[in-house]
Amino acid sequence: MLVRDATDAILESTDGDFTEIILDPLAPGFESYVTSTPTHLLGLKGANGELVSIALLALFADDIGGTAIVFPVDLLIAEDASISEMYLTVSEPEFISELGRYLNLGFNASSFITEEDLVEYFQVATPLVVTLNDPLIELDDGEPQIIYESGELALPPSEIYSYLSWESDNESGYNKWLRHKNFWESWLSSLTTDEAETLENEWRERELNRMFRGISSGILLIQNLNLFEVQDSNKYLRLEEDFLSALLLEVVPFPIAPYENGRAKVKLLDGIGGIDMVNTFVPKLVSAGGEIKLIGNAQQFGVPKTLITYYDEAYLNFAEAFSTAIAGSSIEFEPLSESAVDVTVLIGGNSL
Repeated sequence: MLVRDATDAILESTDGDFTEIILDPLAPGFESYVTSTPTHLLGLKGANGELVSIALLALFADDIGGTAIVFPVDLLIAEDASISEMYLTVSEPEFISELGRYLNLGFNASSFITEEDLVEYFQVATPLVVTLNDPLIELDDGEPQIIYESGELALPPSEIYSYLSWESDNESGYNKWLRHKNFWESWLSSLTTDEAETLENEWRERELNRMFRGISSGILLIQNLNLFEVQDSNKYLRLEEDFLSALLLEVVPFPIAPYENGRAKVKLLDGIGGIDMVNTFVPKLVSAGGEIKLIGNAQQFGVPKTLITYYDEAYLNFAEAFSTAIAGSSIEFEPLSESAVDVTVLIGGNSL
């Protein structure tokens, strides 16, 4: 299932004129409001403002369980800038926008917590045990010195930040990411419901508490990334674009726009009756730049052809992308000064 969080609610139609409220989801005219997948961008930053580690958290349906994508801070998200470099050169809001542009999705909330925050957190939380695949080594007068042995490590609160921020020319960008991924997995999977409730009284980040409560209530999935090193560099990493798009579609099936007009708000209507709209058409529209706001039924079934209607000329490119994604569709322009959505997609029989 691609549904992660959807709440039925009766909203106004495109022209804002409802003569009857329809409650039967199988009846013509029914509409359901779709809540975006809950997401939170969580970064850990150092005393000098540097970004040490970062992850995207998302919750499953009803806030029970969730998933996390740990991004390497050495991941190139612009032609000549990694995540960590971008964070240092722009403001925090600009960074969030730039990362969202790279991922083609927005975040419901974000937090960037400090070393002091981490110490405060882990003084309340369960002691953290992490897995280290390879020992961390530094050279002392040319002689290798082991800082952390490989295997399972019990990290006291005062050492967690130094463990994450440790740097060595001998550690590849990929191995560094793996070390951070193991940390996040150990941290998030150790959360318990009781602990989340205790932290809610101690931790000032309300939206982050929601994530912790949800993750502690169900299954946690930590996503793997198909990373490859940039040629002539063992530091910078890249992600294959198609892999990233498919992964994000699975993790965040109902995304929001990363910036204004970054996605088109879409009403998706079944013009035939009984179509599995969520799994058949939502992924296609989201991949083409849609932000699904409503799913429902046409006023009458038996629609022969799929019609894509856009209400502002600025959204023509989205309408064309949706038409390419859904076979047999045609496009029309209906100028409206105000509309709850940017595009309406009415599915007809020729697109099945």
